Amino acid sequence: MSSSAAPQLPEAPWVLFRIQLPSMWDESLVWLLAEHDFGSASADTTYPAGMVATALPSAAIPSAAWPCEVCVSVAAPRAPALRAALPIWLAQLGLTEQDWHCHEQPHDVAAYSDPSLWQQAWKPFRCAGYVVHSDFHALKTLSLRATDIPLTLKTGSAFGTGSHPTTRLALKTLHKWCADGPPPRLLDVGTGSGILSVAAALGGVKEVVGMDPDPFSAAQANAMAALNGVSSACSFWRGGFESAAGQWPAVVANLVADIIQEGAGSLGRLVAPGGKLFAGGILECHWEATASALAAQDLKILSRSGCGRWLAGIWVKS
Repeated sequence: MSSSAAPQLPEAPWVLFRIQLPSMWDESLVWLLAEHDFGSASADTTYPAGMVATALPSAAIPSAAWPCEVCVSVAAPRAPALRAALPIWLAQLGLTEQDWHCHEQPHDVAAYSDPSLWQQAWKPFRCAGYVVHSDFHALKTLSLRATDIPLTLKTGSAFGTGSHPTTRLALKTLHKWCADGPPPRLLDVGTGSGILSVAAALGGVKEVVGMDPDPFSAAQANAMAALNGVSSACSFWRGGFESAAGQWPAVVANLVADIIQEGAGSLGRLVAPGGKLFAGGILECHWEATASALAAQDLKILSRSGCGRWLAGIWVKS
């Protein structure tokens, strides 16, 4: 999410492409759009089963049949090229004409730069006991249960909305770990926005530390911890695997398969004997190689979970 002012755009007609497609294919399409110079696209997935009711009427909440939607605005002269490319790309991904739909409309870029528009579109959702919402959602407008744990995202994050499948798999794991008895200490490798670290602290973990090589991550994670009232339990810095020391009873590494494989030795070093590792962001096609790399570090697989093409696992250190 970002609340920064929109850049100055050339005065030319624009066309907004709204492409609806099955869950989990949005990332591939966003990548293809950028790779072919159609610009940055936004992707949104509705989670009706976990949607948190707000002051909006129930009719405004999307139905379970709604798929992912990828939106991209292109200059009108380039619209025919994208119109022709979409069927080819999606067929290469294995989707049939019945699997997706594209709607085009004129796009007033200046009007859509108003932050209130995307704020209205972004809906809070419930995941494993957490209610994930942004700081522009007033808690009093959410229908919270007695057992809900509000998890507030800081507006301006460059790290997403917490809705990625692997983030939700990690949140489910953290909620279970904390419900069973929070680990006293937790290391979050690749902190990003800090959502998982903050979730752990809200769940009762007394000491949470995290690092990320991204220069903006630590500041964002610290801001999110402060927003959720858990600054005293959290500490973040800029760095990679090599910057972490000691052994930890709980380690979270929600990364991507190749980074987990390359850092398997460091992960094996950081997990204390008897400690647990959550590793996520692993596509199905990379599971075996990733699991083998971790097994070589005396990490034994306990369980595997998945969401669409994405897999995650929990390992214990021998």
